[in-house]
Amino acid sequence: MERENDYGKIITYEQKHSSITTHQLCEGLCSKETLRKIKKEERVCDKILADTLFQRLGISMDKFSYLIRQEEWSEIQIREEIVFLVDTNQKERAKQILEKYKLLTKEKHVLFLQFYELANAILEWKNGEKIEKIQKRIQKAWYLTKKEKVFQIEQGECYSFFEIALIMLRIRLLEEEKKTEDIIEHYQKLLIYLENHVSEQDRVKWYPQIAFQQIKLLRKKERLQQAIKIAEKSLRLLKDQASSYYLLEILEEYKKLLKISFLLREEPLSSEIEIRILDIDFICNHLRWLYQEYKVKSPEWIWYISFGLSEIYLCKDIIRGRRIGIGMTQEKLAEGICDPVTISRIERGENFPKRNVLLGLLEKLKWPGENYSLTSQIGEPIYHSVTSRISMLTHTERLEEAEKLLTELEPKIKEKTIFAKQYFLSMSLVKYGLGKIDEETCFQLLNQAFYLTVPEKITNKNLKQWHFSRTEVMCINEMSYFCGKIGNEKEILELLYIIKQFYEKQPLQLRYYRAGYELTMRNIGNLLGNIGKYEESIQTEDSCIKLALSLQKVGNIATALYDKGWDMEKLWEKKLYTREESLAYIKTSYALELFLGRNKICNHIKKHIKEIYKEII
Repeated sequence: MERENDYGKIITYEQKHSSITTHQLCEGLCSKETLRKIKKEERVCDKILADTLFQRLGISMDKFSYLIRQEEWSEIQIREEIVFLVDTNQKERAKQILEKYKLLTKEKHVLFLQFYELANAILEWKNGEKIEKIQKRIQKAWYLTKKEKVFQIEQGECYSFFEIALIMLRIRLLEEEKKTEDIIEHYQKLLIYLENHVSEQDRVKWYPQIAFQQIKLLRKKERLQQAIKIAEKSLRLLKDQASSYYLLEILEEYKKLLKISFLLREEPLSSEIEIRILDIDFICNHLRWLYQEYKVKSPEWIWYISFGLSEIYLCKDIIRGRRIGIGMTQEKLAEGICDPVTISRIERGENFPKRNVLLGLLEKLKWPGENYSLTSQIGEPIYHSVTSRISMLTHTERLEEAEKLLTELEPKIKEKTIFAKQYFLSMSLVKYGLGKIDEETCFQLLNQAFYLTVPEKITNKNLKQWHFSRTEVMCINEMSYFCGKIGNEKEILELLYIIKQFYEKQPLQLRYYRAGYELTMRNIGNLLGNIGKYEESIQTEDSCIKLALSLQKVGNIATALYDKGWDMEKLWEKKLYTREESLAYIKTSYALELFLGRNKICNHIKKHIKEIYKEII
């Protein structure tokens, strides 16, 4: 877990392995002395500042878990409300909350004011205010952290996401002034910066929308090869991250570019390009159907990229939830660490414990707080990128590459804590996917991993009070895959429902807790279908699809679509669904699997369609 003083260790390591100077890192954010104290863990670093330092270093905040104070949680809540009001263009209400936010944070870090100015500028832009007025506001916001620096991407500089959003708005204003050549140059600088300085996990949120704007401009200027190159980079990134950010828009532009490039050369389309275009048409047609079915609107410019919000926890929730789950009294938990009164205050949210107390409590409660990261288990920042890469590879079913990284990683870990052991046991699914272990062995290894940090004889009543870590959730979800063989659907289904309730009690009401939640919903739906509860299964799968669409994660969408189509087939006799309705879901699942390049699953779906629907695709 990235606790209040652990930021320093990560910043120190990442800066050491980058070309970013201390001046570039702290410019407009803090003094060099403040940064030194943060690095030495002598000073508490607020999350908003830590996030911005991480962004300038090119680190994805989504890799980490965070314990935050109640005060920080209140600030995040109001900021998220502002984003929602601005995005939905609720002008008057947004202005009221923005002024409330300004008063609440007026004595705080300059980043709070920068967000205030940025949000106001976006609101003005949406409501057609004069360009000069908006330019003046964003220039003011820029100078808050970049002083007298040129208001654009410059080589050798590093930028936060607020700064990138300000640059993006400036370019959008240039578009309204029809300054095409300037716009192309600015977009290209942004794309190059993202490629070289931002991790894939964050890049996928920015790159496609910028690329889409640039591709359209380049096509109009007949700079086709440059546009094709950008489109292919975007599609590769989206595929690697199993994301649908601007996927439909980029695919359609890419198809146009391929056709035009051959037309200008007065050449017939090659057979390879013809097949590629047919595949693109198939994917686009089914994406359009999916978006219409679930009322997904065409994307606007995404100005506020969520960062570090997928794993936010309040200290009081973790301490209380795991203590009650274990069946431990406050007195017992406090033994050798602090006074029982301190525990009581922590659990009421009145006190945030000092570092040594916090570490002692979390260790006693076996809380790793990781997010597919070993940092919290072994304290080595060097493994951040490796574990994040492994996560991405397993998610996109590139299991050979994932296994290679796991094999290289394990011997490097000097201290085999229970959390490190749990991580590697939870990765048993990779070996199973490669056919190296059977279902029963994989299930037992996952079960062992889960109970390394969860009391083995815990009752479901106490488990309902539990505060799950990401790996614990992952273990239960992965165990559900083997229920058909093991025959324990009821037991695992009950655990999945407990995890579902856990997610539903989290802060931000699932707005940023969806990755684990959507997978849990998918697996509940799958098990319900397996035991013949098809109507309940379809409702649950719908919830998964809606959440995954809002998060734009197509991996889980593809699976849930197939599951829903399969369940609908079972209800044909009751005349609740028709063959045409279920086939639409099955085909759309195939389209997304085709985009992701998951050939084994594609072949399975093609066979299913041929056998059940007597159709060849």
